Amino acid sequence: MPDELHILPEQGEIEVGKIKTSINIDEDTWNDFRILVLQKEGGRKLTDVIETLIKQYIKKNGGMHK
Repeated sequence: MPDELHILPEQGEIEVGKIKTSINIDEDTWNDFRILVLQKEGGRKLTDVIETLIKQYIKKNGGMHK
């Protein structure tokens, strides 16, 4: 069953059941990732891709997942 992606209604709004978070990551790594996502998925997909990657990591490593 594929993961469902939820796009936030408008920039700055938080969807019910979602959290807003921040991370510290190497600037070059982040820029490479961001550019790759933009090229492959188009604009405004960064959050969706990150959420999907987190879900895949949880599933792969036997974590709890809906």
